[in-house]
Amino acid sequence: SSGINAEYGGVEQFMDTTDDEGNTNDENRRIIHAIHLLYFVRNVGCFFTFAAISSLQEHQWSVGFCIPFICALCSAVPLMLGKNYFVVNVPRVNASSLFVSVIKEGYKLSRVTGITINSKLHYLDYARRDYGGSHYKEDVNAVKQLLRLIPVLSIYMVYFLLYSQMHTTFYIQGLFMKTPSYFPYAGAEAINNITIMCVIPFVVYKLYPFWDQRFGRLSPFIKTQVGFALISLSMVVAGLLEYFRILHADPTYNEAEKVHLHFYSLLEISVNQSLAFYLRFPQYFLVAVSEVFVVIVALKLAYIEAPRQFKSVSMGVLYMFNALGTLLAAVVLLVTQLVTYLALDHRGWICQDLNQGQMHYYFYLVCGIMLCNMAVLFFKTDRFELDISL
Repeated sequence: SSGINAEYGGVEQFMDTTDDEGNTNDENRRIIHAIHLLYFVRNVGCFFTFAAISSLQEHQWSVGFCIPFICALCSAVPLMLGKNYFVVNVPRVNASSLFVSVIKEGYKLSRVTGITINSKLHYLDYARRDYGGSHYKEDVNAVKQLLRLIPVLSIYMVYFLLYSQMHTTFYIQGLFMKTPSYFPYAGAEAINNITIMCVIPFVVYKLYPFWDQRFGRLSPFIKTQVGFALISLSMVVAGLLEYFRILHADPTYNEAEKVHLHFYSLLEISVNQSLAFYLRFPQYFLVAVSEVFVVIVALKLAYIEAPRQFKSVSMGVLYMFNALGTLLAAVVLLVTQLVTYLALDHRGWICQDLNQGQMHYYFYLVCGIMLCNMAVLFFKTDRFELDISL
């Protein structure tokens, strides 16, 4: 069985799930391999996007978006041709509706019936048929399991806050670094994809087996903490790079020395670039390695630990926290910019001309937010009790 284990400080390792006799659970192993393959293939497509399409999109808006559209249409062809061969399990009931219905009915009936102080019943148990409700015991227990899983998935929200910096502040930082004309500014993200494609096989087939044999199984929360530490380090690296980039930016440059940039005919700026573009690569590398330890583990956790009836809901919840983390990044940026704009004589940390700003402090800020999240996870791991058998 698998669940939270206080001795190991988190959810037990589910990569090599075993039954009572110690036999490997083949079904979960196949699911895990499928998740690894899915994430590997995803990064193959992302690599093509950042390496090829981004260079066109920076200069031709229509061409840059037409190519992904054509690729999406092409990918739909095998999906349509193979529809007769797919295994389709029609659900007994809509999972989202069932989840909401059990919670509403359990809460309502528990308020009407009243829960005694010594009662061992969970309020959701009142939604069961044997306690006056209209739902099967299995469905109610599944909802209870999912509710215990959701707080575990919420710890990844802050990670996605930092992860979104790769598409925003890292990109903006690259605009102010010396970049050859043949290398697109967004092309640095291809380093992230290449690293992931290399690291996934190494971690799955070398690192994890070696560690399991020498030191025992790594819990998902330990892997998550490693990933959190790596992405925090990437923010520190980005902050140090920004600090030295500003130091090397010549404040006496004239207009002739500026590099003129234009984006999709919507924005035109002239900037003074300093330091070589490839100095950004280490921070992308660290984000990529952290992604292997965090995002893939989160996908496994959301799918394997979820009850059978609510696997789709659990995956949806994980992506909801992904979206909330990205939204939180925008909120943190706006609040930071407003506060620093008012405090620094109308010149915030992130200006249109980064050479006049202090964006390295922003990188340190989001790093501090992640460190706080890591502290919460470290001290509150025993609160995440799933008690789920795989």
